[in-house]
Amino acid sequence: MGIKLSELEAGFEIKLKISSDNSKETMDMKGVIKSIVKSNIAIIDLDYPTERRLNFDNVKVDLEYCQDENVPILWRDVKIAYYKGEYVLQAPSEGKRHNRRGCFRVGVSVKAAIRIEGKGTEMAMIRDVSLSGYSISDRRKELNIDVGDKVSVKFEDSGHNLNLVGIVVRTEEREDMVIYGLEICNICKDLSSYISVKQRHNRT
Repeated sequence: MGIKLSELEAGFEIKLKISSDNSKETMDMKGVIKSIVKSNIAIIDLDYPTERRLNFDNVKVDLEYCQDENVPILWRDVKIAYYKGEYVLQAPSEGKRHNRRGCFRVGVSVKAAIRIEGKGTEMAMIRDVSLSGYSISDRRKELNIDVGDKVSVKFEDSGHNLNLVGIVVRTEEREDMVIYGLEICNICKDLSSYISVKQRHNRT
């Protein structure tokens, strides 16, 4: 499970990564989300100096979105068509975080309301967080979360209100707790700022 195109908003800057089938070279083209039509369809404006209509029929196009220092989100093999004077972009699959480098994790140790899709809401401890994931510790061993479950957490810390949605990718059972590792699958605008604040705090 990934990130829907509809999580982007009007005004968000994007980048198209364009290549031909027989070439490893990629051309980048900047653009902006003009409006969201459906969960997987958007109207886009392209930052390209030409009055000619661009044709994307015979090229491979990936869509990349990256805000500040966050891990880029990549929608692969998007389709772009020109319709009634607009460029319409369709994403056949959900976007994935494209972690091109390791993400620094910061310790959190804050209790949070944890909503497990299909299983209700519980309280547990957020252990740490990075730009691409977070982990939860369950000392009572009562959460009963499985790999593949979708888990939402909300918590306040260091002047930030965070709302993270993740997919469980690993579990680790210890004598005194169970630790769940999750991959973030939503866009959280305050995450980068929060991690920077926690990094500065941890150094002092």
